[in-house]
Amino acid sequence: MSSFESKLGARDKSISGAYLCLLAAIVMAYGWGYRGVVGHEGGAMAPGAMLGLALCLGSGRADWRRRAAVVGLCGAVGWAWGGSLSYMEQTAYTVTDSFPDVLYGYTMLFFLGGLWAGIGGAILGLAFTLPRSALERLAGPLAAISSAFLLTYLYHFMNPEARDLFERYTAEHFHDADWLPASIVIVASALYWAVRPKEREEAALFLACGVAWWVGYLGFTKFGGLSLGPPYRSEGWGGVVGILAVLLLYLIRQRNRAALMLCLYGVVGGGLAFALAVFVRHPIRVSWGPFEAWGGAMQWKIAEESFGLFMGFAIALGALRLARGGLAPATEDTSRVRLDLFAVFVILVAIPWINLRRAPMAWIERYQAVTHEPVAGLAPWVWFLLVGLTLSTLALYALARYARGKLPIAPDSAYGKGAAVLLLLVWVTVVGAFVAHLPGARGHVLSLEDISFVALAAILTVMVLSRCPREEETPAACTPYSDPKWNVGRGHALTWVCVPLVLIAITSLSMAMQEGAASGARKRFGSEAYWRLISQIVNRWELLGVAREMGGEPEGTEEDAPARLEIRQDRSVMATLANGAQVDESHTWQHMDSLVWLEWHGREPSHPDRASLPMTLREGRLYIPTPEKERGGYWVYGMEGN
Repeated sequence: MSSFESKLGARDKSISGAYLCLLAAIVMAYGWGYRGVVGHEGGAMAPGAMLGLALCLGSGRADWRRRAAVVGLCGAVGWAWGGSLSYMEQTAYTVTDSFPDVLYGYTMLFFLGGLWAGIGGAILGLAFTLPRSALERLAGPLAAISSAFLLTYLYHFMNPEARDLFERYTAEHFHDADWLPASIVIVASALYWAVRPKEREEAALFLACGVAWWVGYLGFTKFGGLSLGPPYRSEGWGGVVGILAVLLLYLIRQRNRAALMLCLYGVVGGGLAFALAVFVRHPIRVSWGPFEAWGGAMQWKIAEESFGLFMGFAIALGALRLARGGLAPATEDTSRVRLDLFAVFVILVAIPWINLRRAPMAWIERYQAVTHEPVAGLAPWVWFLLVGLTLSTLALYALARYARGKLPIAPDSAYGKGAAVLLLLVWVTVVGAFVAHLPGARGHVLSLEDISFVALAAILTVMVLSRCPREEETPAACTPYSDPKWNVGRGHALTWVCVPLVLIAITSLSMAMQEGAASGARKRFGSEAYWRLISQIVNRWELLGVAREMGGEPEGTEEDAPARLEIRQDRSVMATLANGAQVDESHTWQHMDSLVWLEWHGREPSHPDRASLPMTLREGRLYIPTPEKERGGYWVYGMEGN
């Protein structure tokens, strides 16, 4: 072992080890809690970026600190891939009264968490090991693909009918999975491969990931018939398996054992993190013992923040091993400015745009806190757009000044610059989450979520500001990323041996906390499987009458109640009125929170009677609460022809 390795290892053991793991865990706990506010791929980018930045700041390595923005960018890209994974049905399986169903729920959560963090760990590993020039070449096809995504989003935004047709087609033919983004990746990376010969290897990696998505989805689900949470949840997990397989093969072929180790830490750590996080919230979910008084408050936010906490800790263990083991610094063979600016642009401009763009629309549509009427001749959303463009212009101006060395407020040290980017992203998202929910913050749950966000953000801010590392020279002779010392070893294998025992243990403990199935529980297997029952909703129904209460007998008819409802696989609903008129372009349905909802006038945001109505099957009858809450009661439908 070199003298540098000895010195580095001693310093990390006394200072950086605990600090790095705690910082990464707290950052990811906050980040994943925030991801629960905005959801999907874009929401997962924020905690991924935060984790990458935190690992660099807490590592005790000057070479990593100088790559903080780039590692943050790679973290955002790595965790975005898993944003399409659906997992709500699996959580509903964990609160039923059947051991096989509960065990299946926790096992699938382990599987999904492993996919998510495994891909994230692999791409983080590339950021720590690849030469800067190679990362720049990867940024080229990434920018091209992102531009194609933006153009597709703008087209759908300006053409809501086309967007609606796309969503219906996806739900009917592709299990609500991300077939279009995967196809865009293939087309954009193939075109980039053709026009940029010097970056063909990097474009080919994206191309392989896009193709692997299709192979995984078609092989496992479309033709293989495997579904994790049928019938109405996204089943794109097979495509994500394909992406992880491509990354594993790529790392093996490149003999990048360091990145492979971080990937494998992510697989087992992310899997255990997700299963354990849902177990942590279980006593609140089932109102067990001392948690009965909680009334279920904060249960899902606790699960999200626990998932981030455990996952961040697991990834930090892998990063700590790289730092302590003296991983050779990645080659800085080109100027830092261009890639750093691109990374900061993505982290501080693109990611907030992706996530915060929904907040104004929530004010306008969901909460109706802002009028739909034009203000000074412009629609309200246009005013929000102008504000966003103004702030983005200021950010771009600051980046341009920095590129010319004329931004006096920029910190001098690499640590200071990385810390500034991290804290800006954290507090922008804190404010964004608060603003997004402000119009609907009448309940105590939202205020508790905001408090948890501020508390976690404050803790990580203090941790970042409390450090004052000195800038050291980058070490010259350390362990290359291909060295066998980065193989995962016996400890990793032992962890895998313990995984089934952990899953069985938390299954047994979960069932011991409850008496029978909890409210909202779902079964995956057997004749009482939720998906077998709920799939009957996609059918043709005729009105039987109106009942006073759920499960009650229909006592009469109502003029406003449709005589027939045709609920279709593509998420559309055709209503036939009492006079025979058919309404085919107004109503929709969706699956959310383990319920199927009739979106009454769902395609008409400004309609005064718009409402979300849960549809419930009872003994072959479909019960739908009347849209007018003052009137009360339930429309009762029977299957047509029965």
